Amino acid sequence: MVQKSDPAMTEEIQKNDLSWMDKTLGWGTRARPELNGGGLTIDAINIGVYADIPDHITYRNRRPRGAWPVDVGNIGGYYLQDKYEQWSDVAGLLYEETISRRWSTATEIPWESVVDLPEEIELAICQVATELCQQASVESEVISGWLQNLSPGYHEVKIYLSTAIFDSARMFDGYRKRAMVNGGGMRLESPGKLNRLIYESYAGWSETVLAQYIMRGSFQKSILRYLSVFGPTKADKVLAWRILSDRTRSIAYAIDHIRFAISQMPALRETLGEWLTRVELVQLDEAHDHVLWEALAVIFGGGIHNIDSGMSIVEKLKKDWINDYLRYLKTAGIDRANKIPEPMQKLISEDIGVSE
Repeated sequence: MVQKSDPAMTEEIQKNDLSWMDKTLGWGTRARPELNGGGLTIDAINIGVYADIPDHITYRNRRPRGAWPVDVGNIGGYYLQDKYEQWSDVAGLLYEETISRRWSTATEIPWESVVDLPEEIELAICQVATELCQQASVESEVISGWLQNLSPGYHEVKIYLSTAIFDSARMFDGYRKRAMVNGGGMRLESPGKLNRLIYESYAGWSETVLAQYIMRGSFQKSILRYLSVFGPTKADKVLAWRILSDRTRSIAYAIDHIRFAISQMPALRETLGEWLTRVELVQLDEAHDHVLWEALAVIFGGGIHNIDSGMSIVEKLKKDWINDYLRYLKTAGIDRANKIPEPMQKLISEDIGVSE
C-alpha cells in the first residue's frame, strides 16, 4: 500500500540553499604544473589571489589562505600572525624536496654490513647514536610544540616543518636501530644543557630556529659528515649520509627565515645576536663533557689504541663545525666572526693539520 505524503510535512521542506556556491575569491584561477618538470608543486599554485601572501594574518582561526571567510571568530592559539616571524621563501621548495626524497631506515640502510666490531668501537658508535637519538627526540617535541602557534595563513612553512618533524623522527629511529642492531644498546645520556635551552626558548620562533637549526644543526651536520667518511661499517656511513641531507634542508629553512626576518625587522639583528651569545655559552659549557668527543675519537682512530690520532680528527671536526656555524649565520645576515666566545675563536684560529 502506498502511503500518501503529509501536506504539512511537505510545506516544511525547505528548498536547497546553494548560495554557498557563489562564495569564492578565485573562481577561474587555474594552476598548472611547472614547465621544468617539477609538477604541480605547492609554489606553482600560488597564482592569482592565492599568490597574495600578506605581511599580517588578521584572523586567528583555521581558515586556509584564500578561503571565503564565514566569521567563525578566533579560536585561540596562532599567536604568531606576522610574516616576518616565521616565513621563508624556500619553505615550499623544501617541502617538495622532502616528500620527493622519501627513504626508509628499515630497508635502505645496509644493516647486514654491521658485522662484529671490536668492543670499544661498538660501544663508541652506540654512545654517539644515543646522543643523536636524544637530540632528535628533543627536536621533534620542540618543533611540533611550536606548530600550534604558527598561523595557518603561512601554510608553506607549516607543511615543511611537518616534514622536518618526520625527518627528526627518522633520525631518532635510525640511530636507535644502530644502537640495537649489534648488541651495544643505548649508552650514556648527554648532559642536555642545550636541550633545555631549546625547550625553554619561549622568546620567539626565530630564537628557537637559531638554537635548534643553526647552532645544533651545524653541530649535527659536522658529526654526520665525518661519520659518513669514518663510520666503522657501510651501514654507519650510509645512515649518516642519508640523515645529512635531512639536516641540510632544516638548516636551509633556518638561514632563509632569519634572513627574511631581519630584512623586514632590522632591529632583530641585535636582539638575535644577544640570544646567540647565550646559546653559544651553553653549547660551550656542554662541550666540556668528554664522553661524545672520546667516543668519536675511538671511531675515527679505529680503536682505543689509536685514540690520539682520532682526537686530531675530532679537533678538525670542531673547527669545521664552528666555521660552518659562522658561515650559516653570515648568510642569514648575522656576522658573529668577532663576537663568538674566546674558546670558539681560539678553536678556529688554530691550524689543525689532518688529512681526511
